[in-house]
Amino acid sequence: MFKKKNLKTYYYSDNDLRVQEIKSFRLKIAGLVVGCVVICLSLFVAVGHFSGHLLGLSTGQTNEVTHENQVLRDQVAVLASRVTELQTTLQKLDQQGNHLRLMVDLEKVDEETKAAGTGGALQEPVLGLGLDTTSHLLRTTFTALQKLSSEIKVQQQSYEQIIDKYEYNKGYFAAMPALKPMDGEYSTRGFGLRMHPVLGIFKTHQGLDIVNDVGTPVYAAADGVIEMASHSGGGYGIVVVIRHGYGYQTLYAHLSKVLVHEGQRIKRGDLIAKSGRTGLVTGPHLHYEVRYKGVCQNPIDYFLDDVTAEIYHKQIASR
Repeated sequence: MFKKKNLKTYYYSDNDLRVQEIKSFRLKIAGLVVGCVVICLSLFVAVGHFSGHLLGLSTGQTNEVTHENQVLRDQVAVLASRVTELQTTLQKLDQQGNHLRLMVDLEKVDEETKAAGTGGALQEPVLGLGLDTTSHLLRTTFTALQKLSSEIKVQQQSYEQIIDKYEYNKGYFAAMPALKPMDGEYSTRGFGLRMHPVLGIFKTHQGLDIVNDVGTPVYAAADGVIEMASHSGGGYGIVVVIRHGYGYQTLYAHLSKVLVHEGQRIKRGDLIAKSGRTGLVTGPHLHYEVRYKGVCQNPIDYFLDDVTAEIYHKQIASR
C-alpha cells in the first residue's frame, strides 16, 4: 500500500513489516517508460529481422528485390511501347498486303476476315504481383501481344496467298498466247461469221488470218508443249498445235514447213514453223487460232500488234 506525504512516496514492505520511502520516484518511472520503449523497439526490429529470415530475405535482399521490381516495371513499360510500335508497323504491312493482293488479282482482306482470324477468348496471364499498376500494365501488354500474334497469323496467311497467286500468275501469264505469231497484215473483222473465200458461203471463221509471203517465220505465242506437228489431212493443211496449259491451246495452219516435233517443250517467241499456202486457201497466209477450254477466242483480244517476236527477244535478253 502506497502513501503520499510531503511530496514523498512511501510503500509498505511485507519483508520488513514497515513503511519505507521510495527515493527518486519520478526518475525511476521515467526510466521505466524509456526502458519499455527500448524493449518494444528492440522486439519490433527483432520480429522484422526474424520475419525477413523466415522469408529468406535480409534487409539487403529486400532492397534488392525492391530494385528488381522497379526494373521489371520499367521493362514492362518499354515492352508495351514496343508492342505499340509493332502494331503500327503491322497496320502498314496490312495496307501494303492489300495493295499486293490487288496486283496479283486477289481480293483485299476485309475487316470481317481479320476479326475472325483474331477472335476467340484471350488467356489471362497469371500474376503474383501485388502492385495494381504493374498488374494492369502487364495484363494490357499481354492482351496486346496476343492480339498482335493473331494479326500476324492473318497477315502471314495473306502473304502466303499472295506468293501462291504470284507463282500461279507466272505460269498462267507464260501460258497466255500474248505474242503475235507472225509479221503481216490482218483484218480486225476476220474472226467470226464471214463469207468463206473459197466455198462462197457464210461460215464461222474460228481464227485470224495473217497475210505474208510463203516462208515467213512463225513463232510460238506462249510457253507450252507441241501437241501436233504434221499435216491435218483437211483444209488446214500443215499445222502445229501447242498445248499451253491453264486451259489454253493455239493452232497455226497452212504452213509450208514445221521446225518442231510432238512432245517438245517450247517458250514464247521460239521459232516453230514457216508460213505457206497448204490446205484450202486462196493465197499464202497463216491461219491462227486461240482456244480457251476448247472454245475459240478472238486472237486480237490477246496479243499486242506492235510487239513482234524480234522485239520480244530483245526485251528478254536485256533483262
